[in-house]
Amino acid sequence: MIRKLALVAALATAGAAVAQGGELVIYNAGSSELIEDTVAAFNQAHPDIRVTVVSAGVGQHTTRIEAEASNPRGDIFFGASVESFEAIIHLFEPYEAAHDAEYDPVFVHPEKRYYGYSQPLQAIIVNKDLLPEDQWPTSWRDLADPRYEGKIIMANPSLSGSAYAQLAQVLQLYDWDVVEGLVRNAVFVSSSQLVFENVARGEIEIGITGESNIAQLISEGWPVAAIYPSEGTGLRFDSMGIIAGGPNPENARVFMDWATSLANHEIAARHFRRSVRADAPAPEGLAPTSEIPTFPYDPDLAAANRDANLQRFDELLSAR
Repeated sequence: MIRKLALVAALATAGAAVAQGGELVIYNAGSSELIEDTVAAFNQAHPDIRVTVVSAGVGQHTTRIEAEASNPRGDIFFGASVESFEAIIHLFEPYEAAHDAEYDPVFVHPEKRYYGYSQPLQAIIVNKDLLPEDQWPTSWRDLADPRYEGKIIMANPSLSGSAYAQLAQVLQLYDWDVVEGLVRNAVFVSSSQLVFENVARGEIEIGITGESNIAQLISEGWPVAAIYPSEGTGLRFDSMGIIAGGPNPENARVFMDWATSLANHEIAARHFRRSVRADAPAPEGLAPTSEIPTFPYDPDLAAANRDANLQRFDELLSAR
């Protein structure tokens, strides 16, 4: 009994959550289509829980979660980069989800404040109608080449979690000289969605985005291609976790028990998301991870340097 009480005091126990009906508020940083299918499947298992989804960019959500720290309004943060979680990790509740044993520990926070969801590998997207294949960039360094001035679109790293991961990857491979060249060459937009949409529509030649976005565009017949940088794309993942002190803590735990299951990760694969679970199917049309050049991305370093990196990026953007 003493051992059990100590464990409960340190960490919520796996499988202990029981649905009681009521509400659940999810702060969603991913696609609207994915969260709609996710909530629909969750409600099939738990029809008495009324789910409200608030969708926005990662930066907007982390700002909101910090601002609401004394009186949280959300229960779950879903689909945000792991470095975004790490930046405000004290604002998430430790909870051992029901499917914890089915996870590779590398995709779980040591105190179980988040669980990995998918691997949003970053790639270069090109419009094949605008740029001949022999002119395609093949590396991160190429994006700083003056020949691509005005031909690249990227989301602002201060507003987009995926764009910050792109910036952090370049900085983990190179120094600021490459970033300075990229800033000179690129058009910056407020939303990561605008990047792949504008490339697909032929508004601009080159973008940087998640591979899932490119795969979906290809499946829909858009004239785009995915290029994995020759230096490697960082092996990183996004996550989901319980906001500490949220209004519906028991329902949040019920959701985490369900969301860590294979069934939920199979939904991710249908939306071209590469799951962190080894037993989940690969998304249709995407190459196996073993065929993609990668490097060991350091999310802790990215999180620790986030404020300094963004300040310097803003200075470069303002000075051009």
